[in-house]
Amino acid sequence: AVAVDIIRQASAALAKAAEQGIVHRDIKPENLMMATSGELKVADFGLARLTQTPEQLKLTQVGVTMGSPLYMSPEQAEGKQLDPRSDIYSLGVTCYQMLAGHPPFSGDTPLGVAMKHLKTEADSLEDLRPDLPAALCRMVHKMLNKAPADRYANGMEIIRDLRQLNIEGES
Repeated sequence: AVAVDIIRQASAALAKAAEQGIVHRDIKPENLMMATSGELKVADFGLARLTQTPEQLKLTQVGVTMGSPLYMSPEQAEGKQLDPRSDIYSLGVTCYQMLAGHPPFSGDTPLGVAMKHLKTEADSLEDLRPDLPAALCRMVHKMLNKAPADRYANGMEIIRDLRQLNIEGES
């Protein structure tokens, strides 16, 4: 229930950012802060960019990537154009780590990790954590799809699917 609440709150924050035309570009555990009230805050918008004008749609220069390699979307690792689905991928990596106890990809170098984001599928969360609801595991893997079009389009879609889980104790 706690994990689902964290995912719900982070998804709501990303939905709000996307509504305002903001891509965070550095979603990771260190940037999700839990207040003593239980309210989640998304921190460190230092890499965030507005996407509302054509000039701002290209969020990185060619050959330049920004963000943390452990949590970087495939398109971010390639220095491609980003939209809110890139943040959804990074949230998926964060959720995977929260539920599995480790990130889906690791490597000896940042480049090695980035290559895994591009080419390797994450181990099945259902196999690692058979105690979790299978639908929750499938949601995390949907966030981790390599192709942005195959991910959730926004945080509200994640919240919609979380409601279907009916996890006891989750608000």
